[in-house]
Amino acid sequence: MSTDPTPPATPPEAVAGVLLSRDLMFTVKITGTARELGCKVQVAGNVELASTLIAEHRPRAVFVDLAAGPLVSPETLTRLQAEAGPETPFIAFGSHVDVDALAAAREAGCREVMPRSKFTAQLPDLIRRYLLEA
Repeated sequence: MSTDPTPPATPPEAVAGVLLSRDLMFTVKITGTARELGCKVQVAGNVELASTLIAEHRPRAVFVDLAAGPLVSPETLTRLQAEAGPETPFIAFGSHVDVDALAAAREAGCREVMPRSKFTAQLPDLIRRYLLEA
């Protein structure tokens, strides 16, 4: 029996992160990895749901799949970042050949922008850094 009175940074039932994506296979990978590490990532497939999740849960980070079309337009990302507040990092990932989308995410203020392959390789570390560390 543990006597450590320190509660986890985010209770397991609380939403620690939000994922903006419409890719079912990739959302399963991200949410499953987060669950294995002890936290919850909620998926938003449209702007209204993203806005609602950000307002209700105040996530520690927002992951952005740049293949999600209008959901992740520079205008939408700017609006969602304003709703989330400056302390909430947005981490974007997309196709390495879509340099325009990667550049637009940087210009829109995403804290980190990377190719999907790098995001996938670093996923457990990104979840630990952004969702689990205080």
